[in-house]
Amino acid sequence: MYGQNKEAGARRAALEGGCSCEYWPLILGMLHNRKWNADRGGCSSAQERNGVMSMKRIWSYTCITFGLITVFAIGNYICYQSAMDHFQQMQEDYESRVGEQIAVDVNKEMEERLSEIQEEEEEKEAVEADADQNTLQEDCIYQIQSFDSVTQTTTTEYENLPEEMIGCTREEAEAFCKDYMQNLAVEEFLEGLQSMNVISFSGDRLVIRKIYDASKVAYRYYLIADHGQVIAYYGDKKTVFEETGIQTASLPREDRKALKNGIEVKDEQELFAILENYSS
Repeated sequence: MYGQNKEAGARRAALEGGCSCEYWPLILGMLHNRKWNADRGGCSSAQERNGVMSMKRIWSYTCITFGLITVFAIGNYICYQSAMDHFQQMQEDYESRVGEQIAVDVNKEMEERLSEIQEEEEEKEAVEADADQNTLQEDCIYQIQSFDSVTQTTTTEYENLPEEMIGCTREEAEAFCKDYMQNLAVEEFLEGLQSMNVISFSGDRLVIRKIYDASKVAYRYYLIADHGQVIAYYGDKKTVFEETGIQTASLPREDRKALKNGIEVKDEQELFAILENYSS
């Protein structure tokens, strides 16, 4: 309190223009303190201004950095999106091209397969047509030419094609004729059939030639003992003409021996004569 009063007195003395020596040190101290306070106040203001400027710069740098990061992020996103769109478009184009190529390949394969099937059908039809020409059809013309060697005459007859010859080739038709001769019907045997051959062959026409020679039929009947009974066969020795009912036991020894070996009979007249002799 005393100090404050003393400082106030020194200040008044200075203002009034006069002061004692004891106030000079005090006055110089007051001036020094004012200057120091003024300098201190100025420094504080400069520091505050520098702090504000630093904060502004930091804020500016932060905003700029954030802006750059944002721009970079947006740019990256735009580039990424553009790349994804481009990739998606490339994928769609690729799938489209692949789909078109697959469709082309499938169509080509189908066309080739259809072409193969068509060729197979045509080949099959050609084979069937060729087979029709080389095999006997059910409605084909069946012509039989019969040549009599004794009279030197030829007769022609038309008959329905035998069922077993339908669909036969020429070779099979010739085999049929050979089998026919080996298993000759008794009528054909008695008429003296000597041969049977294919003269003309096609799918719709078959001509067969038969050659007869009755003079070569050495005997027409055949007598033999069978199970103690006299049996009369045709000359083919397979077809029974008559079971006579005559028992071999009632016949002379010589007749039984002849019947055991078989007796060839030239014609019907001779046959009846022999059987009448056995019965008497």
